[in-house]
Amino acid sequence: MVLEELAHKGIRMTTEAERYIQANELSPDLAERLIALQKPLISKDDIEGLLAKKPADTTETEIIRPDYFSPLAKEFSPDVKINYSRDVTGKSRTKGEVENFINHFRNRFDRLSKMLRRVGAGSSVDLSEIKKHVGEKVRVIALISDKRVTKKGNIFFEIEDMTGTFKVVVSQSRYNEKLVPKAKNVLLDDIVAITGKVLEPYLIAEDIEWPDMPVVREKRVIEADVAAAYLSDIHFGSKYFLEKYLDSFVEWLHGKGDSKELAGKVKYIVIAGDVVDGIGIYPNQEKELLVKDIYQQYRMFDDFIEDLPDYIEVIVAPGNHDAVRRGEPQTAISTDMVKSDVTLVGNPCSLSIEGMKHLTYHGTSIDSMIASIPGQSYMHPEKVMIEYLKRRHLSPVYGGNLIIPENIDYMVIDDPPDVFHCGHVHKNGYTQYRGTLVINSGTFQDQTDFQVKQGHVPTPALVPILEMKNNRLRTLDFKS
Repeated sequence: MVLEELAHKGIRMTTEAERYIQANELSPDLAERLIALQKPLISKDDIEGLLAKKPADTTETEIIRPDYFSPLAKEFSPDVKINYSRDVTGKSRTKGEVENFINHFRNRFDRLSKMLRRVGAGSSVDLSEIKKHVGEKVRVIALISDKRVTKKGNIFFEIEDMTGTFKVVVSQSRYNEKLVPKAKNVLLDDIVAITGKVLEPYLIAEDIEWPDMPVVREKRVIEADVAAAYLSDIHFGSKYFLEKYLDSFVEWLHGKGDSKELAGKVKYIVIAGDVVDGIGIYPNQEKELLVKDIYQQYRMFDDFIEDLPDYIEVIVAPGNHDAVRRGEPQTAISTDMVKSDVTLVGNPCSLSIEGMKHLTYHGTSIDSMIASIPGQSYMHPEKVMIEYLKRRHLSPVYGGNLIIPENIDYMVIDDPPDVFHCGHVHKNGYTQYRGTLVINSGTFQDQTDFQVKQGHVPTPALVPILEMKNNRLRTLDFKS
């Protein structure tokens, strides 16, 4: 066999070499090894030299020792507390009747006006009593029911409280250089405090205040050296879903890649909605779906959860693409859809992680905020999120997006959060505002045709990770 193979290749052998092969049982792969010598004449010494060596593929097995990965997060028990009093899941009682709308707005007004009374100097005057103070300087707390610009360029408001209505004028003058920009940012249905001088028909405004975050905040101390990763807008089922980048994130959590120490600290993953792409969310969506079965889309999500390290706690809120009601506040995704071992919460949701207060909101009303406030854009969602914090409300413009009139307004921000997390616009953004870390966590979906038409430029596969002990935020790029 060996002789025939060598002859076929035109390789000659010495007489000694030929006799040696005939006299011994040699491995069939010897011919290949002799050919690999690329010698025109093979000697007996050549054969014996090869036989003294083991073939390359039968040498000692190479032992590959993986880098040692010992996740620190595995040593800590999870510490997650949900503020269920501010989660609508299981508590929706509205019938959409007039009484529900009245209760909704009264609840909002009562809670926000109390905040304004705490931050303002002096007492406020009810609108039913305001004409008793003609010629005096007063402070009123009211809802903005109308806003327009007069022919002279002055800004005109109609305001109301629980007792009556009145009119407010912000004049365009050099004395109001700071007030006019504030007035331009006031939204319909904003609840604000206005200070000014009362004339017979109008209140001439001198200042406008929102409830806002307190300036001085107690710094939160976290004992456990763990981290939280923030995700949103994964969109399982979309043909634009970036599966390979999400897989890279999962592999990183298992210690494969750079920044192993940080990967080992990740104890929590918080997801701010749009887990799946959904069905029938917008016209002709089926053309952009890879998976057209909503249950199969959520099975893909369950598979993702199954691949995560088992010590990681996952908190999941819904978004406008998920299989829950479209109007906000939204109830948690049902266990009929998500069957994996995660914590399902409503949208919005207040929760505590390692004692650090979190507010998670998908961010559907970002669209109406950008359309209503001068200078806001999809390029900087974190700036829009500051406007939420100033107003202490997650959807100030009623009708800008669908709001369900619950008897309690779940969109009011009662407790100042340490971390405020949104998604929706597929654009990463970060900032600090009065002690609150503001995070918009981007997406794992590529740019869609609709986004191209709208000029939206997403930032996919960028994952913000917060080291909670030292309050250090880092963003990892899983595209590279």
